[in-house]
Amino acid sequence: MEIARTLNEMLARSVELSGSRPAFIFKGQELSYSEFEQTIERCAAGLAELGIGKGDTFGIVMRNCPEFVILSFALSRLGAVAVPVNFLEKADRIAYIFNDAEVKGCLTSKSFLRTIREVQESVPTLKHVFLGEPDGDAPALESIYRHPLAETAGPEVTADDLALLIYTAGTTGLPKGVMLTQRNLLSCVESCQLAFDLSAKDRVMCVLPMFHSFAWSTNVILPLRLGATTVVIESLLPFQPALKQLWKHKVTLVCCIPQVYSALVHHVHGPKALLLRLLNPLKMAISGAAPLPAEVQVKFEKTFGTALLEGYGLTEAAPVVSVNPRYGTHKPGTVGLPLPGIDVKIADDDEQELETSEIGEVLVRGANVMVGYYKRPEETKESFTADGEWLKTGDLGFLDSDGYLTLVDRKKDLIIAKGLNIYPAEVEAALVTHPAVAEVAVVGVRDESGDESVRAFVVLEPEASVKPRELIAYARPSLASYKVPKDVVILDELPKNALGKVLKKDLRETPA
Repeated sequence: MEIARTLNEMLARSVELSGSRPAFIFKGQELSYSEFEQTIERCAAGLAELGIGKGDTFGIVMRNCPEFVILSFALSRLGAVAVPVNFLEKADRIAYIFNDAEVKGCLTSKSFLRTIREVQESVPTLKHVFLGEPDGDAPALESIYRHPLAETAGPEVTADDLALLIYTAGTTGLPKGVMLTQRNLLSCVESCQLAFDLSAKDRVMCVLPMFHSFAWSTNVILPLRLGATTVVIESLLPFQPALKQLWKHKVTLVCCIPQVYSALVHHVHGPKALLLRLLNPLKMAISGAAPLPAEVQVKFEKTFGTALLEGYGLTEAAPVVSVNPRYGTHKPGTVGLPLPGIDVKIADDDEQELETSEIGEVLVRGANVMVGYYKRPEETKESFTADGEWLKTGDLGFLDSDGYLTLVDRKKDLIIAKGLNIYPAEVEAALVTHPAVAEVAVVGVRDESGDESVRAFVVLEPEASVKPRELIAYARPSLASYKVPKDVVILDELPKNALGKVLKKDLRETPA
């Protein structure tokens, strides 16, 4: 089948295939494909009446729910652009994003309305605020629903029109808007389908927040492309309800982050673990967005009896780049093979391609790659190779003789001590095996001479006790002398963003 040109064209095909099948299950309620499409059309008509049109931007600050998707597809229908934002962000950060994107409206929920009202005071373009639910201190989104537009009404939407503006986490500074087109998103989804081999009979659980590109592409658009059902989980915590939903609705695919898989394993043990292995509906679990610890992978596969496949991606690639294959060889410790239609190569600082097993920057090419950063032409130029053909990911890695990609570290996190390269991930791996250590993050600390030394930040297991010097001694046999941490700092917790990624920028500013 020819790839759809737009998200709404894709959806129309799925409605023909699965009109009466649930597109979403949320809090026990089902929304069929036909109902979903009709609601999108009514929402688009209401947005058009408000003056929202092609190229306009509209913010979304809320937890997972069908309204999040309804609005996004209604905006797509009009050629407008969704700007989803992490609901945990403070008002000043949301205001920065909304001002940069010049949003005309925002969909939120009662929980975050006070924050959005504060944001509205400093964002002059933000005229319309709606709630996903009724009976609040702002109009509900459904209050603008109108009779659907005529099929030929509204602007022509093309594959090259922007559909999504996702602002990067901003771990190194102010967030940048990643511009993803209709083509980018659909290309990513088609590549995922070729690798995952799913069908309309599959059921996908959306656990990660929809504002994240990994959730949006794999947990929302992919099942919609197939005419499959998405079981929407509003919030991951507490874990028990999410596990019950997995069993109740016979979920066959979960795409999540390592921290979630680790937590799921901790919540399933004893007789429950045996029952799960016998009745587990999962066919496949995919891990991305952060490195997957080998211990988590082993425990998950033992507990659930399902392969946990590690993959790799970044928002700028819409986001999936590679994954260990569903069929064929799984290589633990790697992030698998590039998806069909996506090219990966390794290059040195001069953008020259390196040989097999040589470490360099991971470069990516494909129709999934962003068109650039919003309003930032210079940073866009810097993020691509000189010929404009390859996206420079900022990740360091290597390809083996079979084409499997292994990530070594973030280029910006590389520590250089006396001219020697130190990869934080190697030092972290040496420390995390200590029985008293629950989590570890390693950064470089620059001294007055400009040289860097290794500093490790450690979170201990509950009731564990160990001295920093003991941890340094523990790591020494596993590391070259110049890689051994100069000091170890024990913290109650590591600073993280909403997806559990450690904020190493914050750690570099944390005193010993």
